[in-house]
Amino acid sequence: MQKTKSTLIIVATFIVLVLQSFKTPNLDFKKENQAVFTSSSFDNSNSKIKSLEKNIQKIYKKVLKSTVTINNGATGVLISEDGYILTATHVVLGVQKNESSITMSDGSTYTAKHLGKDIKGDYALLKIVEPGTWNYLELGSSANLGNDEACLMFGHSNGYQPDRPALMRIGFYKGVKERGFLKTSCIMMPGDSGGPLVDLDGKLIGLCSHIAPSMKDNFYVPIDPVKENWDKLIKGETFNLRKPKEAQFPKNSEVVSSPIIEKSFSLKGGKEALTKRIAKSAKKIYKSVVNIKSIINDKEVKTYGTIINSKGYIVAKASQVNKDEITCELYNGTIVPAKIVGIDDSNDLIVMQIKGNRLEAINIPKKNNTSIGRLIGTASFKEGVNYSGVISAPVRKIAAAPDPMGSIGAAITFTNRVFGIFDNGAAILGGLKRGDIILKLDDTKIENGKERFSFLKTTKVHQKIKVTVLREEKEVVLDLELLKEDPERIKRRHIGYNVDISERKSGFTEAFTHDMPIEAYETGTPVVDIKGRVIGINIAKVNRTSSFAIPIDVVLESVKKIDFILSN
Repeated sequence: MQKTKSTLIIVATFIVLVLQSFKTPNLDFKKENQAVFTSSSFDNSNSKIKSLEKNIQKIYKKVLKSTVTINNGATGVLISEDGYILTATHVVLGVQKNESSITMSDGSTYTAKHLGKDIKGDYALLKIVEPGTWNYLELGSSANLGNDEACLMFGHSNGYQPDRPALMRIGFYKGVKERGFLKTSCIMMPGDSGGPLVDLDGKLIGLCSHIAPSMKDNFYVPIDPVKENWDKLIKGETFNLRKPKEAQFPKNSEVVSSPIIEKSFSLKGGKEALTKRIAKSAKKIYKSVVNIKSIINDKEVKTYGTIINSKGYIVAKASQVNKDEITCELYNGTIVPAKIVGIDDSNDLIVMQIKGNRLEAINIPKKNNTSIGRLIGTASFKEGVNYSGVISAPVRKIAAAPDPMGSIGAAITFTNRVFGIFDNGAAILGGLKRGDIILKLDDTKIENGKERFSFLKTTKVHQKIKVTVLREEKEVVLDLELLKEDPERIKRRHIGYNVDISERKSGFTEAFTHDMPIEAYETGTPVVDIKGRVIGINIAKVNRTSSFAIPIDVVLESVKKIDFILSN
């Protein structure tokens, strides 16, 4: 009898283990010590900064390979070798057929089935349909993050781009706001939603969720509720629903719970402390930055430039400078005229020369290092280093932007119903009305917003098309001339677009991406590493989260060529 009972216990245990293996496929949910507690956790020394940089570069490739694009416009992260993916719920809500297109970091594409989702918590589970083995991230813990603990986020800002990987950004943990969302200084924008937030051990601690107007207000889904509700997600349940008229996200951006513990990757003061540390290594850099003033279209335009040698040569963004009358203000208030030495159109660089006593040129390294994951700072006029961040994507050719696509000039739902008509747009000029449902664009049948956008991407400004709409149960055909979308309307579309950006932000022979939120007029300023060495010159403010910088060796080569032409 005892033997039979023992046999039954063994069999029952085996069955439980088998069932558990189906519930948690290849996921390790055990709680990990994310970092070792030390009495020197808040040491903001150079060795701490170097340690942060070393760990960032160590985990970069692993996180990148686990980051995917969803429907070409959002981000997700693989969390198991058999293809389970986490993303934000708002990424997949409204997507038809209950499945999404997945693009891996190498450009390969797959299909993923939608499973469960937490509506208010803003996280959803997907599963790749095709068989395979995938790179993935282990789940960490969001419960005991440290005060100002360093973290990284990855996302496809503005959607998937084949010539650019998911962009990495650095930030520091600040606490928890309503509904448990994590607040960090990792800057987000549209396209990043669903992307991974990781600690410096490379473990997943959150998902990109939403932002507020301030650059400091970036909010992430905590990973612990995902683990707690795993069974619901696997079963495909939709839970934690919002009440009618309840806001999608809490409006209050204030932290309701601040961290008090210290971790080995904490940096007291966060990004501000990183900025100050880099500034100490580049104490005199502000003396090399000049304020360039010129008149463009009867309006004074301000931009900055950097003194690069003892000849008084200055480099700046060419498209921001009038070529006739140029003056430069030095750090000490002295204003001097500048003459043009030459222009490198391929990189939007202008080389000017000023004369003066004891001009301060930048410190140029013998060997330039612009590898991904390097911690960097940038200096502004009279301010020294006032931003810090990380190199987010490698040095590469930045192709010229294609001609802008045409705009219908209307607010249209995902199901193609027109609910707003813009002033002076194609819609109002062509007779489109509120309530119309778009059925076809030219001869292409349009069933959803994705198909409409795909069609419009093939068009150009001033292109004429036929729009077939359903109006009062009758089909009506309209002739529309597509126009350019108003830049100010783009800003109003989402708070993530409400920033001033460079007019020319593409078409460079070589540039790297970084995450420092410089202003559009702060191009021409030097980018420095943690030792204060200049490694690049800012050339374009691309969007809320990204800017381009040209490596200093490329800048110097342009200057050398211009100098050679001038001397011959």
